[in-house]
Amino acid sequence: MDPSTGKYRYISKTVQGGPRIADRALAELVSSTKQGQSAATIEMIVNEFLTRGESSGIGLRALASYRMLAKNHIIPRLGLKRVDLLTVQDLDRLYQQMVSDGVGVSTIGHCHALIRSTLSQAVKWGWVDRNVAKLASPPASGRSVVIAPSSEELGQILSLASKRSPQLANVFALAALTGARRGEVLALRWSDYDSVAKVLTISKSVGYTSGAGVFVKSTKTDSVRSFGVDEVLEGVIVSQIEALQKSVDAGFILVADPYLFFGEPDGSKPLHPDTPTKFFRIICDSLGLPYHLHQLRHFTATQLIAAGVDVRTVANRLGHADASVTMKVYAHVLEAQDRAASEYLGSRVFIPKPIDRA
Repeated sequence: MDPSTGKYRYISKTVQGGPRIADRALAELVSSTKQGQSAATIEMIVNEFLTRGESSGIGLRALASYRMLAKNHIIPRLGLKRVDLLTVQDLDRLYQQMVSDGVGVSTIGHCHALIRSTLSQAVKWGWVDRNVAKLASPPASGRSVVIAPSSEELGQILSLASKRSPQLANVFALAALTGARRGEVLALRWSDYDSVAKVLTISKSVGYTSGAGVFVKSTKTDSVRSFGVDEVLEGVIVSQIEALQKSVDAGFILVADPYLFFGEPDGSKPLHPDTPTKFFRIICDSLGLPYHLHQLRHFTATQLIAAGVDVRTVANRLGHADASVTMKVYAHVLEAQDRAASEYLGSRVFIPKPIDRA
């Protein structure tokens, strides 16, 4: 039975000769059916994988990204290829062609990840014997150097933003002070701030897709993390609480646990994720600065590393599941710190010059 269609496939071969020749022909037929287990195409298995994706734990935003990659890159180039005939060479040629077509290395990497995941699932379903994508060689991405605004530039951004939208200026300030992702900042509720213990807890994230709209989910690594709140961060949080209280003065009734960064006056809905992203770009364009919202996260990391905070603490603050991720992303900053450490030690160690006995 073909797993992709649910229908039996019949093959036959007419041979001339005795039982020994017939047995040899039968063995060849059995071998051929094992090598070609399914007549399914790449388009069919990718679509099947994406159809089942939501129920298998793939996030809505990731699923939307996968669908875009499949539609724009994988299916047009590889969709008609039978999955049982797909080879490592087919994938390597695909990636080389994408490079020639000007597709970015990062996008090719994401396509490879989707193909690899799809084929892994196809193996589990019994559609193919092995995952050839595990042996393919997508182009390696060079190490990128993260760019972050300086403290002075961040001050300019917050100053101009506060004149145009105090709430969005607070979004930017809290992101820079915590290193939290955009969705994590927007998912914060009043109850996430413990004013007695001076602790802010992040446990959720806000996402958006055109199909699902705005939704709340777990954080990227499914982690819950807390931050100590100093006077500056407390000022940002209190400012938002006071803004919500002004809604009450205006006649609105707040929900039981309102969002700190609210899209409705009663605090029932968070800000749309695209709102701070677009506004940040407008502010930076006005100032002639080349930054986007995610670089506030880089600001947090680079400032902490430059201040000598250990990498594990920085990783925990950023919500990285493993400190090695932090070390990889901010390797150039750590290298600069290492050079500074060498220079400091060089200034503290006196090595006497050899005595000239001539």
